[in-house]
Amino acid sequence: MVVALLLPPVLQRCVFQHNNAFRENRFITALHLAEAGIEEGIWHLSYDKQDAWTGWNISNADQYIKPTSALLDVDGEQIGEYTITIDDPIPLGTSINLGGLGGALPFPVTSKSEPTVTARAGVPDLESAGSEIREVVVKARARTIFSLGLFSDQDLELGGTTEVNSYDSRLGPYNETTNSGHNGDAGSNNNILLNGTPLIDGDAAAGGSIVLTGQNAEITGEVEGGMTKIELPAVNAYVEAAKLNNNNNEIPKAVKPNGQQSNAYNPATGFLDVAANCTLTLPGGTKENPKVYYLSGAKLNGNSKIVMDGYAIIYTDGNLDFSGGTVINNAGNGPPERLVVYSSGNINTEVKINGGAGFSGVVYAPDAQVTFSGGGNIFGAAVGGKVNMQGNAQFHYDEALGEVGLIAYFEVREWVERASPDPSSG
Repeated sequence: MVVALLLPPVLQRCVFQHNNAFRENRFITALHLAEAGIEEGIWHLSYDKQDAWTGWNISNADQYIKPTSALLDVDGEQIGEYTITIDDPIPLGTSINLGGLGGALPFPVTSKSEPTVTARAGVPDLESAGSEIREVVVKARARTIFSLGLFSDQDLELGGTTEVNSYDSRLGPYNETTNSGHNGDAGSNNNILLNGTPLIDGDAAAGGSIVLTGQNAEITGEVEGGMTKIELPAVNAYVEAAKLNNNNNEIPKAVKPNGQQSNAYNPATGFLDVAANCTLTLPGGTKENPKVYYLSGAKLNGNSKIVMDGYAIIYTDGNLDFSGGTVINNAGNGPPERLVVYSSGNINTEVKINGGAGFSGVVYAPDAQVTFSGGGNIFGAAVGGKVNMQGNAQFHYDEALGEVGLIAYFEVREWVERASPDPSSG
């Protein structure tokens, strides 16, 4: 009799616990499915560069929608459904048009974007009464190629007594006391190799390993190996467009110390060769309308100078050898964003800069070599196929460059998880 009286409550408790566990399992599945939807949305924002957006409705420029999609198990049975919306998907900022023969190719000079990605998931679906519904809403933020600081697709090598730190050009020129920071981040899709006594005053992140062979090599920030590879956007189309539409006709002759003029730019070959001890003043434009130059290659010979005045973008697919001279950006105090170099060259081409006399600018050469040598100060950012910095140069990353150039990827800035109403509740 006692057993019979106790049996119903025990059974009820078992049923309750079973139902609770069943619902908890569906809750977790729905949440994971919504999180997967967020990852899918972020991926499309970051890497769907050809505007394909297969399976999405992108007819409304203010909101992209992925219709309801089903998740199936190995037997083809539906586990759940999800849908994704992206509000404000189109990057803002300033663009210029490149390309001749009537074909304009928009090129982003500055890029800023904070889209909202919402993923709504339901188990077993989004419509049935009793379905477990979860929603995740995130604020994403665009990160441009120059927000990467000092970055190499292949190995990043730092040697000698080189140093990487940061400053903010919006606060004025670099000053070790009043305008210097600890955000001199360095990264690589492969390995970071530190030889000698280099200092990274910031974080170091590598897809492979971080190897310190120098006894006094130092990294002050976080160290991360095995990071997810960052896909570096190609600039080949922009370089080809700049060949057809540029301001090369405004490149003047160089001037010798005695005031005589010297030919520097060859319009037949597109090569710029500044003779020793000569100065070439390269005209610049405004931030919204910079001057655009295409160079098949360039060489600065001993003690020569290129003097920049205003904003300019240099596109190239060849070697740029600035190691024999100096590039002076706006009297030497110009913010790095005023001089931008984009290279579509392969690993057999090189952008070579001697920091001995100082350099202020940004370099993006995702497949080419970027080499910094000598001493002195280098201000700006550099992203290359293979980056090598030797000697006793100091690389000062400009934190103001976070919105300059092409978008490299999007990252999550804010994340909110919430339950959605049961479909049966209306």
